[in-house]
Amino acid sequence: MKTNEILKLIGDKEFLDKIYQFSYRRCNTSYEAEDLCSDIILAVISAVHNQGNVENFYAFVWTIARRVYADYSKKRNQTRQTISIENTDLLLAAKENEIDSFIEEVAEQEQIKKIFAEISFLSKAYREVMVLYYLDEMKVKDIALKLGINETAVKQRLFSARNTVRKEVETMSNRNLSLKPVSLAFIGTGNPRGNDPRTKAERILSQNIVYACKDKAKSAKELSEELCVPMPYIEDELDIQIKGENGSYGLLRKEGEKYIANVIIVDNHEFDEVGEIYTKHLDKFSAKLKKHLTDTKESFLSFPYLSPQTDLRFILWSLINESVWFIKERVDDILEEKFFNDIEKPERNFTTVAVAVEDGTPYGGRFYGCDGNETRNFCNYSYVFIRNIYGKRIDRHFYAGQDITNNEKMSITLKAIGGLSVNDLNENQKEIAAKAIECGFLRKEGDILEPRIITIEFKEWEKYRNLLRGYYDSVEDICNEIAVELHDYMVSHIQKHLLNEYKSYNLLVAGINVLNDLIEKCIAENILTEPEKRVGPEGVLLVVEK
Repeated sequence: MKTNEILKLIGDKEFLDKIYQFSYRRCNTSYEAEDLCSDIILAVISAVHNQGNVENFYAFVWTIARRVYADYSKKRNQTRQTISIENTDLLLAAKENEIDSFIEEVAEQEQIKKIFAEISFLSKAYREVMVLYYLDEMKVKDIALKLGINETAVKQRLFSARNTVRKEVETMSNRNLSLKPVSLAFIGTGNPRGNDPRTKAERILSQNIVYACKDKAKSAKELSEELCVPMPYIEDELDIQIKGENGSYGLLRKEGEKYIANVIIVDNHEFDEVGEIYTKHLDKFSAKLKKHLTDTKESFLSFPYLSPQTDLRFILWSLINESVWFIKERVDDILEEKFFNDIEKPERNFTTVAVAVEDGTPYGGRFYGCDGNETRNFCNYSYVFIRNIYGKRIDRHFYAGQDITNNEKMSITLKAIGGLSVNDLNENQKEIAAKAIECGFLRKEGDILEPRIITIEFKEWEKYRNLLRGYYDSVEDICNEIAVELHDYMVSHIQKHLLNEYKSYNLLVAGINVLNDLIEKCIAENILTEPEKRVGPEGVLLVVEK
């Protein structure tokens, strides 16, 4: 068997996994196992180059593996020296396990680099199954699904891990955490586009490490002791949380050799407390909104909709979120003008904050979000924008990043602008139209289909938003009152290094409970229609341009 053929066998993931299992069962930590596995591979490659031809590859490998391990066992507690194997002169280039130096001495550099990269991956993969099984308490089948491997592989790695780090497993199983386990409920503003650190914090361990660094910078050792989690797992997570999704925006940042939260984290009780700064004004907001709608009813009903509208309460659904956004943004402006005009703002297109909820404690968030998408040159329109609000009473139709051109109900709704005869549809189109009626996109008047959702032309969009202008003017004094009180609260609760994230903090405060509570109050006072079902037309706005 020639060298290139042998290197292909060595680089096979299943083969490397077996070598790593062999190493893992004989070492105290996964890092030692990675070193031993690397030493075995180095020895095999060196012996192959020296010998030239190998007939029984597997017997050859396991003989070397046992010899390397025997030598490794003798020197485990001493400074690493050159591994002694018969006829492996090239291995001298790998003195003290200097893999890079060794690679420079052989011809197949790229292939060997990939092999050692795979070994490094295996090391983390074994630690990851430990974290998922013992800390996140996931089942074997769920771990297999998450990691994209079969259940047998998960069991093999857990078996090796148990035999190797028994003391660590016992520590983890006891779960003697000095902090109560928490989960982080994130809310973001802006477009992530590969810049969303939340994607790297789905595990319980990840979130608890980030939370432990909420108020004070801590070292890996301090976190290990505080959370009763072995250092290797802590160090892996710290590396992940520093980098985040795109390598530049993580949930943690370094301060010297320690780590501290890089995003604002609000405890659940604090979230409820600061939310009162807004929600105590709900009666005033709803009263002023009701008065404005009464005074300007004709302007709302006479607006040039592309879908006939006669119910002011239904129309308001497409603007209720903007009524809260305006208040939030006006408070932002006042905060900047009066208090934070000398603070440097973060330069990125996405920012996130989180509410920390202790294990077993009900989350206080009463969330309503708003999401949507846009596209061009679709169904004879040069521009199409669709958005919807969603939360307690209604589900989401659309979300950022979704390809709305694949949505058949959306397509037939666009075709129905101006009226579409049922008689002009084939059987498949009729079935799609029925689904669009069911979800509230369309309505049927006789044989004619037309949009039920609020539909307007792009050129009228700003005019439509300005239907609430008088209401915005009437709440200016409340916005000033909120800004002053919110500033005093923020400077006493936000870490100084994160104070420039004050707008995101305000988003968290205003963007979750306030919209929900205003919606509920408006429904109770008959200012908004009560949705008949969770998937319906309320809160959907369609904007088009020919």
